[in-house]
Amino acid sequence: MVETKPRVRVPAGRALQAAIPGPRPTMRYLRDDKSGTLALRRAVSRDARADVWEAGDRAYALAVDFMHNSGWIAGAADQIIVDTIGTELKLNARPDFTGLGYSDKERADWVQTVERAWKRWAWTPSECDLAGKATVAEMADGVMRHYLAGGEGFGVLSYLDQRTRARYGVETGTKVSLVAPHRLPRRTLLFEGLDQGILHDVNGRVIAYRFRRQSDGLDLDEDIAARDGQGLQQVIHVMDRGDNPDSPRGISPMAPILKVIAQSDQLADATLATALLQTIFAATIQSPEPSVEAFQAIQTLATDNVEMPATWVGTEDDWDSYVGSIAGDLIDVWGQRIGALKEGGINLSDTARIGHMGPGEELKFHTAQTPGGNYLPFSQNLQREMARRLGIMFESLSMDFSGASYSSVRMGVSTIWPIAVRRRERIAAPFCQGVYEAWLDEQIAMGRIPFKGGYRAFAANRLKVTWAEWQGPAKPSADDYKSALAAKVRMETGVSSLADECAEMGRDADELMITRSNELKRLTELGLPSPFERMSGGGGPQGAAAEGNREPAAS
Repeated sequence: MVETKPRVRVPAGRALQAAIPGPRPTMRYLRDDKSGTLALRRAVSRDARADVWEAGDRAYALAVDFMHNSGWIAGAADQIIVDTIGTELKLNARPDFTGLGYSDKERADWVQTVERAWKRWAWTPSECDLAGKATVAEMADGVMRHYLAGGEGFGVLSYLDQRTRARYGVETGTKVSLVAPHRLPRRTLLFEGLDQGILHDVNGRVIAYRFRRQSDGLDLDEDIAARDGQGLQQVIHVMDRGDNPDSPRGISPMAPILKVIAQSDQLADATLATALLQTIFAATIQSPEPSVEAFQAIQTLATDNVEMPATWVGTEDDWDSYVGSIAGDLIDVWGQRIGALKEGGINLSDTARIGHMGPGEELKFHTAQTPGGNYLPFSQNLQREMARRLGIMFESLSMDFSGASYSSVRMGVSTIWPIAVRRRERIAAPFCQGVYEAWLDEQIAMGRIPFKGGYRAFAANRLKVTWAEWQGPAKPSADDYKSALAAKVRMETGVSSLADECAEMGRDADELMITRSNELKRLTELGLPSPFERMSGGGGPQGAAAEGNREPAAS
């Protein structure tokens, strides 16, 4: 059966009813409210290098200013350096001698020789610093401060020839100089490969850095090659490249909270001004008589310009005499009141005096009002935002542990500590590694540290030989005893090793075992008990489990 198309008859002069329009499609993302909160926020999409280039210098200047003038930020910088570096980053050499003819004992002896020589050199300012003033640990602290202010740190490696070394009385030629980030101007000439002060090749690899140095009171641009002819690093440039992946330069990690820091300072200044105003008061006397109107009336009567009303019965001279008498009476009354105030009025400068006021008068004191109950919560919220960005605990920033418990502190440390470790691996450790590689290259080249095959074998295996780890401070603990028990359980259950636990405590496992072995030998020679043996109880070798101690003695 064939179905016919339905037909609709429409009277002439009429149109079909228009369809009711449905709801217009709207975006699921970025759906704004009626107030247009998102519409008022201007934002554009562009490369991160453009954002860093535009705001880097201004952020650096503000961050340095706050680090110099804000106790909160200066203390936070100290805390960050302590969490990241501690007193120093200890070298833990991990060379790979596979195929180089080293036995395990020879490798251990070589590592011990290198670590001892490095420690002597790194803690001698005249040997490691070009200016002969700072140790490697102090320079690492400076790099961290440069990073906090400018988002990056620079170290320039130099080499002194034999004549210069003899003049300074030093042994080694490798020297390090710290350079502040503002000494590398963010000049950009892309057609020359210059991007924010750094020259790149066609593949984006760094060729040179265009620093601005001072010479005889003048600022001169100087290009320093990233590496020398042998491929050795000459400029150490550390930054968190994961923060702005396509930017050749860094920006202060405090950039997102610079406004918050300024708001905190402004709040503190306003609160201080209010507190000072609370110590100053004003006193006024409230009188029932009109003041301005009364004196204006007296002045009007005294000028004799009062028109005579039509209902006045008498001559014009009589009217003038009448008005003059009223003005005189008012002047006499106010004169008597002013005289009484002079004789027995209120004088706040006197230490003790009984004052007399006129009828109906009241003495009122006016003081400034307090900031209110919202000050402390708002101030703490600003501090929490600052602490969140800086990567430290709120209690560490504010030094307020009143609301902290063991669980909250432990959870806070567990949250913040990976940030400190990451900052160490991204900023402080690469700087120390760059210095260590240059130093080790000279030591082997000059024959101060022996190496099988000589310098040529070392140069051919440079990456394998110079591999190292850098140990920082121990992870903070709210309860050392509970942390020690947790480490014991991890090792007993096989989920951790001695090297892991030593690294958690900021120590070298190999160095610890050598130290314990030497101490144990010395204690045995002197006939002293070993403190390293496990105690099974407090009553001897078996303690409470010894025979006779398991059950109460029979009475």
